Amino acid sequence: MDYGKVYPQKNSGISGAGEQENIWAKCRYFLPVLANEVFDFFFPREEGCVICGTPVNPRRSSEVYFALICHTCSSRLPFVKKPICRICGRPLRGKTSIACKDCTARGRFFVAARAVGVYEGVLRDLICELKFHGRRELAEGLGVLMAREVSKNKSMRTCDIIVPVPLHPIRLRERGYNQAECLGREISVCLGIPISDCMQRIIRPGEQNKLGRGLRKENIRGVFSVPYPIKIAGKRVLLTDDVITTGNTANECARILLRAGAIEVYMIAAAVSPFEQEWHMH
Repeated sequence: MDYGKVYPQKNSGISGAGEQENIWAKCRYFLPVLANEVFDFFFPREEGCVICGTPVNPRRSSEVYFALICHTCSSRLPFVKKPICRICGRPLRGKTSIACKDCTARGRFFVAARAVGVYEGVLRDLICELKFHGRRELAEGLGVLMAREVSKNKSMRTCDIIVPVPLHPIRLRERGYNQAECLGREISVCLGIPISDCMQRIIRPGEQNKLGRGLRKENIRGVFSVPYPIKIAGKRVLLTDDVITTGNTANECARILLRAGAIEVYMIAAAVSPFEQEWHMH
């Protein structure tokens, strides 16, 4: 029975009774909803932190795109602090230049990359749980933090499409999901930017995290393709991934996307690995 509509009654001499029945039916539906809203206003329920899952009172936590993050998690996350490289977003730790040595020397195909925090401590543990241990629910908490970072940058938040860094089909079958896509979908929900899996990984490289910086760059060349360029031609792309290490994967993805017709490519990640040798020690 649809309580949201009042159906016309036939002229049977008891139309008044029929109308009363429909009104009562609607009240039976709406009164519990109203009572629930009133109760929540005066006695807010404890919801779980999207990172640690601990029940938290909405009034005693941070809200990011309707997701609650407890103060314990907020205080433990190693957020990226300025100064940062204006291109790759790495913390520079007291440097006065606006770009790191790597971006200055090599150049980048993406306009800018940003990350929520440094790949250390709790943030590294969360990403490893998401990536290697099936904890897909962690994508919500990390994703809303990434969306907040995107919203700080006008150029990034006005991108036309989100493209996750793809996994090779063999790795995707092994893992069951692509963590970069999980994070991208959360950003899409928060910011209203459509997401597309228009890029593919056509070569399965060795595990990147076991290679040196020089080998990583050589190992990533020609790994990606865009089989349907029409999906991104003329668009400004927001690339998503879990971690920026050397930046070579993001750079190669950006190169392929630009060749396929993208106007500009930006990058957002949950974490970035700093180049400690660039830090000024005092």
